[in-house]
Amino acid sequence: MGASKTIRFAWVMALVLCLAVMACGCSAGGETDPPADTETNSIGENAAENTDAADSAPGVYAELRQYDNTVEIVPVPGGITDSTVLPTFKCTFGEMTNEAQNALEEGRVFPREFFRDLTACMLVSEESMAGKEHDAIMYSLSTLAAMANEFWSLDPVLKNVVYELGDDGSVARSIYNVNFGSAGQDGQIVYDNRARQWYLGDAKYSGSIDDEETLAVWWTVFDIADGNIK
Repeated sequence: MGASKTIRFAWVMALVLCLAVMACGCSAGGETDPPADTETNSIGENAAENTDAADSAPGVYAELRQYDNTVEIVPVPGGITDSTVLPTFKCTFGEMTNEAQNALEEGRVFPREFFRDLTACMLVSEESMAGKEHDAIMYSLSTLAAMANEFWSLDPVLKNVVYELGDDGSVARSIYNVNFGSAGQDGQIVYDNRARQWYLGDAKYSGSIDDEETLAVWWTVFDIADGNIK
């Protein structure tokens, strides 16, 4: 990635992420899932409120709705701007994406808007993040940044995120419905939560989205933006 700052590798993958909505649940094997797994109790509580009435309200980043076996999350236009300070952070979102761009080698472009919408769908609102630990949110953001950077050349634009729920209420698949501008067509980035496998459409994807070292780099990038590393 061309990041010149010191990379912190300590315990990134040991974090157990239990965020509302696009958060990581605790797996039976004790591993940490990417932020495509979901705490379904929190989903139900948030979906019961339906955020569409609060469209563009301060602190509301996305609209969430629950159906029989799916949960749909759509980013709210203007929900997150460059001046937004995300929950538990000190820096602005613009400072985060500037630092992300600075970390890349020459010729690569960090897809700021794609990352913005992914972040909105992960956080949903300030209220849904109340009481969440900074490290948990940081882990999720690091995974989203890795995902955004992995597909930057496809010029992705997020339409929505859909979680397919299994009979036991756990998330079976996380589906990111995207328009790939480079191809001029819609497509999907899919995470099979149970198999722990990424797909680009129907094809298995073998990139380094949730590689330990990759996540550690993005963790450090956001630590620098937040003033925790000089």
